[in-house]
Amino acid sequence: MDTNKIIELLARKMAGEATAEELKQLDELILRYPDAVYYEEILKEIWEASAGNAEDVPDPGQAYLLHQLKYHQDFPVQADHATKSAEPSENMFSLAVGMLIVLLVCFTYWNVRDKGGPEIRISVAKGMRRNFVLPDGTLVWLNSGSKLSYAADFNQKDARKVHLEGEAFFDVKHLAGRPFIVHTEKISVKVLGTAFNIQAYPEDRTSEATLLRGSIELYVNGSAKQKVILSPSEKFAFREERSRQKSNIRTKGTRNLILIDHVKPLKIGSSEYIEETSWKDNRLVFKNESLAELKPKFERWFNVKISMESPLTGTYRFTGVFTKESITEALTAMQLIKPFTFKLSAHDVIIH
Repeated sequence: MDTNKIIELLARKMAGEATAEELKQLDELILRYPDAVYYEEILKEIWEASAGNAEDVPDPGQAYLLHQLKYHQDFPVQADHATKSAEPSENMFSLAVGMLIVLLVCFTYWNVRDKGGPEIRISVAKGMRRNFVLPDGTLVWLNSGSKLSYAADFNQKDARKVHLEGEAFFDVKHLAGRPFIVHTEKISVKVLGTAFNIQAYPEDRTSEATLLRGSIELYVNGSAKQKVILSPSEKFAFREERSRQKSNIRTKGTRNLILIDHVKPLKIGSSEYIEETSWKDNRLVFKNESLAELKPKFERWFNVKISMESPLTGTYRFTGVFTKESITEALTAMQLIKPFTFKLSAHDVIIH
C-alpha cells in the first residue's frame, strides 16, 4: 500500500488544499486499498479534535511512546527507532500528518488481547456515509453512525466474518466454500454471494435484514438452530421485548417478535424508492413514520441531537424523501404538513 501518498492526499483534502487531480488520485488509491478508509476516519477525528486548539494535541512522539509502553509486548525490537520524539508541528497540516503516521504504525495492535489477533475497524461518523471494498472483493456501504470490524487475516480464513454495529449494505463476492457471515448484537446472517441490507443499531430495539438478490440464512443470536431463509425482496425484522403484565399476572423475561414481510417500492411523487436501501444512494426515505420514530434516524443522518418538548409533536406522521437538505430545510418542509416549531443551536434541535 502506498501509505505515505494516501496520508499526504488525505491531509491535503482535509485542509482544503487538494486539487481535482489529487482528489481523483485519492479516490483511485482508496478503491485499490479499501483499508485506507480507516485512515481517513482517524485523520478526520484528529483534525476536528485539534481544530479548536492545537496546543491540546499531544506530541506525536510522546503519543507513540505511551502506546508502546502500554502494548510493549506486541512491538518488535526493531521498532525502537520510531520512538524518538518529534519536534512540535508548526501548523495543523503537519501536525495531523504526524499524528496519523504514528497511528498508522500501531493501529492494528489495538484490542489485540481481547480479540485474539489484529483487527481492522472502519467507522462512519453521524452525518456521513461511506462505501468501500473488502479484501475479498465484497462491496460495502456503511451508513451514518455505523462500525464494521474484521480480522486482519479475514481473506485467509475459510469463513469470512465481519461484525457490524449500525447499518450496512453488502454486495458479497461469491467464493465457493467460503461463506460470508455478518454478526450483529442480536442477529447473524450467513451467505455465499448475494446483496442484502442489515440495520442493527445497538440503541434501536428492532434489527432488520432486507434481501435484494440471492438468498441469506439468518438466526437470532443464541438460537442458531432456529434458522430463517430469506428469498429476494423479503425482509426479516426482529424485536426483543420484555414481557408485559397480562390478566394481573406479571411474567418475567423477554419475548422475541419476528416478522417476515415482502419489500415493496415506495412511490413518492413520480419516483419509486426501496425505503430500506435508499440510504446508500444518499436518500433518506420514510413512509408514514411518526416524528418520534424519525428522531433517531434524523440524529444519525444530520448529525444532530433532537429534543421534543411536546408529546403531541412526536405523534405527527410523515412520508417523504430527503437528499441534500440540511436539518433546517428538512424540518421547514415538514412544517408545511404539520404545525410545530423548532429551534436550532449548533448541533442541538429543540422541537415544540
